[in-house]
Amino acid sequence: MPDRPKVIAFDVDADSLSSLRQAFPDWQIEAVSGATAATLKRDWNPSDAELVVVGSRPDLTEVLSLCRGLRSQVGRAHTALLVLVTPGQETQVQATLDAGANGCRVLPVHAKDLARIAAQIRQGNQPGRHTLGLDRAQREDGWRDDGGEG
Repeated sequence: MPDRPKVIAFDVDADSLSSLRQAFPDWQIEAVSGATAATLKRDWNPSDAELVVVGSRPDLTEVLSLCRGLRSQVGRAHTALLVLVTPGQETQVQATLDAGANGCRVLPVHAKDLARIAAQIRQGNQPGRHTLGLDRAQREDGWRDDGGEG
């Protein structure tokens, strides 16, 4: 992780960009306008970004191709990818997740929400994380056989 983590925001509205700056005050935030899957290959390589945010667009296919393009770049497989959709586009959430996004949020997004999302994404997908330690005894049981004899 670099000294100053980086967020790249593709076509994010002004309010969301402001929320990003509030959520990550010590991070470098780079706003990019007009990015497409084609220009991504030619002009944009977010190689050192910790988080990539893709703003909502009327054309879902462009958002999906941008997500797939970002995921297919060398070194981008584990970069956190968040997609923002406008109200009324909630049906697009599953499609963006299928295209490789780690998360999808309906606008408006707030700074606290963005910071929490980034923390969750950085923890990664750990199946069973919410149930870790539930099989342990609540208190010491002298009669419990833990198996194995020394």
